[in-house]
Amino acid sequence: MNLFKYIRKDKKTLLLLFSGIVTFIFIFIPFLRFEMVGVPHKINAYPSISALCGLVLGPIYGALAIGVSTLIYFFIKPKAFYFGLYSIIPPVLATISAGALSEGKWKYSILIFIVGLLIFYSTNVGRVAFYHPILTIFALLLVVICRDKISKLLFNKDFKKTIIGALILSFTSVMVDHLYGSILGILYLHLNAEDYIISIPEYIKERIVMTIVGAIFVILVLEISKCFLKNATKLKEELLRKYIDEEVKLGRKFNVDEKLLKKYNLKIPSEEEQKEILMNIVDIMVLKNNKKTKKD
Repeated sequence: MNLFKYIRKDKKTLLLLFSGIVTFIFIFIPFLRFEMVGVPHKINAYPSISALCGLVLGPIYGALAIGVSTLIYFFIKPKAFYFGLYSIIPPVLATISAGALSEGKWKYSILIFIVGLLIFYSTNVGRVAFYHPILTIFALLLVVICRDKISKLLFNKDFKKTIIGALILSFTSVMVDHLYGSILGILYLHLNAEDYIISIPEYIKERIVMTIVGAIFVILVLEISKCFLKNATKLKEELLRKYIDEEVKLGRKFNVDEKLLKKYNLKIPSEEEQKEILMNIVDIMVLKNNKKTKKD
């Protein structure tokens, strides 16, 4: 079950998530650069964030978040974007793909891959450097094979399966970004086939690193959310206990007839007795809630 899909139904929560993701993208990702091992080239980890955006905000709001962030950063530092305003296209499509996969809507991801590959191979460069998108084709095959299992892996209780799901989600989104970036390189920068052939070893290294970075983001968010949900019941229970303790300490006046109490040999429960009774009620409520949760 994609828990973020249900969390987003609350408008306030959606707004907070959207604001948080936009802030995260805008502040950290454009400036997150690192040296490739053995290659005198700095990589911008921007494509790595698409999987996280799609996972948390879904295909629509995720695409909007990364689109807005990219647009703002473009106007601040246009030289950082090789394809001008068209630079928005790859991360937006990558986020839509990731969001769709995280919700089990794998057909949309396949469509994005197929359209991109058709455009790439319709160019002269694509026909000459036909083996350039080898990783992209592999990513497409992963989606075709795994389909809605990707979503199930992501939200699985088994941490190992979560890692696999995160890697697949990150890898596929990174490769969508790369595919459409390659297309823009042909159509916008007019790069030739030799440039693409020479860059194969380098881009493979880059995309692997970006995949790992993206997977780490996804895993962190998933595990934090799982821990929160796991302890949410305990948190509610603890809050109830504190509330009971506070209410009992404040003391409540009971409008009862003292004569009737004596007549029927009854008494008003002490503070400790009141706490014990109320705590038992809370325990029963929590137990029933846990049973319902397990059944669901």
